[in-house]
Amino acid sequence: MKTKYLFIAAIGVVTLASCADDVFVGDNSPNVVEQEATNTEGMINFGFEFPNMTRADIYGSSAADLLSNRFYVTGTKGKEKATHPTDSLVFDNYLVMYTANTAGTTASNTANWEYVGLAPGQTSGVCKDSLKLSAENVKTQAIKYWDYSHLQYDFLAFSTGKYKAVSAIDPNDNTKTKLPTALGTAEIGVTAMKYGDELVNSAVAYTFVIPSVQALKNTYITDITEVARANFGKEVTLKFKNLGSKVRVALYETVPGYSILASSVQFYTVDGTTDFSGAKGTNAALISAETSSFASAGTLTVSFPNIGTDNHTNTNYDKAATTVTSSAGATSKTFGALENKAGKEGTEADGAYYLGRSLPEATFAGLSAADYYETVFPVSTGHPLTLRVDYQLVATDGSGETINVFGAKAVVPATYTVWQPNYAYTYIFKITDNTNGWTTPADATADNQGLYPITFDAVVAEATDASGKQTTITTVAAPTITTYQQNHNALSDKKPTTNEYSKAIGKNIYVQVMDNSTTTPTLKTDLNGKTPENKDKSLLYKLSDDKATEAIVMDALEKRTATYVGDAATITGRNGLVLTKQTIDNTVTQILNGVDDNPIELTDAGKAAMITIATGTSGALDAGTYAYVYDYTTLTGSATARTEITEFQPIVPGSTYVIDASSSKVLATVTTTYLGTLTPEATAVDLTAAGAMDYIYFSKTTNGTGTTTYSYISVTGKTSLPAGVVKVSKTDSTNIGTANGNATPAEGTFYFDKYFSNEGKYAVKVIKVV
Repeated sequence: MKTKYLFIAAIGVVTLASCADDVFVGDNSPNVVEQEATNTEGMINFGFEFPNMTRADIYGSSAADLLSNRFYVTGTKGKEKATHPTDSLVFDNYLVMYTANTAGTTASNTANWEYVGLAPGQTSGVCKDSLKLSAENVKTQAIKYWDYSHLQYDFLAFSTGKYKAVSAIDPNDNTKTKLPTALGTAEIGVTAMKYGDELVNSAVAYTFVIPSVQALKNTYITDITEVARANFGKEVTLKFKNLGSKVRVALYETVPGYSILASSVQFYTVDGTTDFSGAKGTNAALISAETSSFASAGTLTVSFPNIGTDNHTNTNYDKAATTVTSSAGATSKTFGALENKAGKEGTEADGAYYLGRSLPEATFAGLSAADYYETVFPVSTGHPLTLRVDYQLVATDGSGETINVFGAKAVVPATYTVWQPNYAYTYIFKITDNTNGWTTPADATADNQGLYPITFDAVVAEATDASGKQTTITTVAAPTITTYQQNHNALSDKKPTTNEYSKAIGKNIYVQVMDNSTTTPTLKTDLNGKTPENKDKSLLYKLSDDKATEAIVMDALEKRTATYVGDAATITGRNGLVLTKQTIDNTVTQILNGVDDNPIELTDAGKAAMITIATGTSGALDAGTYAYVYDYTTLTGSATARTEITEFQPIVPGSTYVIDASSSKVLATVTTTYLGTLTPEATAVDLTAAGAMDYIYFSKTTNGTGTTTYSYISVTGKTSLPAGVVKVSKTDSTNIGTANGNATPAEGTFYFDKYFSNEGKYAVKVIKVV
């Protein structure tokens, strides 16, 4: 062999992907250096000299320390953009070890990493690792050379970090698999990496048996790294990523006139009964019905399902996939106490801490040194995650008023709870003006559930892999609504209080609805269905007021100036809010794109709806404020339409109302002269009795001068009224009439707007598009 061909396969600097303060972050950058070779006869090096490296990557001695100075590598050679399997094994589960200040001491070591001469399995000598994964005929690891008769090499590798790698039996042999309980406290069980036909035809490339979350933090893998012939002679970069997923939890509030005392927030660790006796504490917690959601040990298999020329255009081509079989776990996960962050907003007590009041100021739970993240096992099958809390509202006006809320609940759909290795997921819960909690813990029933104003939003996840940022926003109501737009990063919005979704991202919004009324939340599958009146259940409206909240939209839907007409082109609420119907696609069978840039398959229509906002797309919505509405009204008995009650709302004195034939508004009047002819009720009025809502009520006061004063009484939220009230039938056509033209409330006359209250049940999510 001529001297010029003695270029040896050498291990160079190994890098690990990371954000600036985090060692567990992935990167979807290309794995291969596609640049012009400077030395076509160079060695196979494992290094970091490539253009897509970020400032956050960890390399050199820091990377070696995380890998505990060793990793195992398998390498093959074959065709460019190979069909996988490749046709020739080069590195058979070779052990590669790091020793500082040894670069250049041998031809196979250019960056302190050496593999030549190591004999895995020996208990003394140069090899400090007792595990042998290569074939029995590999007694001592030999030097390797580039083979220019082939167009491509492929490499994959793993490391168990500071944990000792020990042999684990093939998991397909159920009688011999090493269980986590059989491992030492600082051991991780591993199997040899497959290659060639065996790799492409197997659901398992290799296996880890991981006894704890701490062991998981020490487990690193690589995707398949391709090296084309044009790059032979350069260092090959193996970019390791940690197998752990990370999750964190935060809360903030936007309740007008109130702050939420941080020390009052209690998190449930079980989805308790309505007497609110479930286990709870000050540590933030997410709840699942399945122990596999929060595994504490298990077998984790690595596979490569998207290899071969047929998959070359797949976003996840050559990328590792993982599956976890949990052998131990829990149904809840805690994240530590809420940080002490926000001060008072108004006249609340000095020295106390309150929840943050905007998205960038969200109050996180846990340790700031870890950026509030907790490492968790990846999850191959998602399950709904529940947040349930008690908290106290404190008035900011100096009145000292407090309101205690119990059992408020948010549920994140299983669609967005599949945790992938090397991704970080952030769940941010927003308390605003509509909630499904109770203020009466001693008498908690469905009838007294709710507080106006108050809602929750749950923002799920920024995936740390640049291929897709998963952020979902979930309302806490009954049901809950989750919205999702790929690449939306709520925490980095420049205007987080208004900018929920950006047209500039170029992705549409997807909607899913969860029924959280039972202890086992379920995904609604009828978004393409119809109401009892054969109207669309899933609707989208543009709002006339950009500041409208879920509670305001709900009021407009339930109490409107015209009778219910299902999916009307416009709806005007008694509160003046105008809802204009928009186009929404309720028939989608995919969510494009998932966190890994691949679609989330829904199996059939009805499980999600799509709101088109991407600029340049046909029918894309303009910037503005919208409301997604899910109408889940049910009727009793043989009824074919929802019941409507005619209601009257008093007009502000001094205001002028213009009413014409084109207006749906009806003005009704009652004079004090007419009221004087009526006999007050002798006993208190029972507002729960049948027909009680068919009247307008007034109190009657006899003044010392012999005159009588009448005052309109609102019955909203009341069940009874004092004795002595006067009630006027709403159907009295003599004195409750229609007025046209200009009407200005005059002395001695009560004026009312007429509106219609229906028994509809609506779930609402306000969506802002910029």
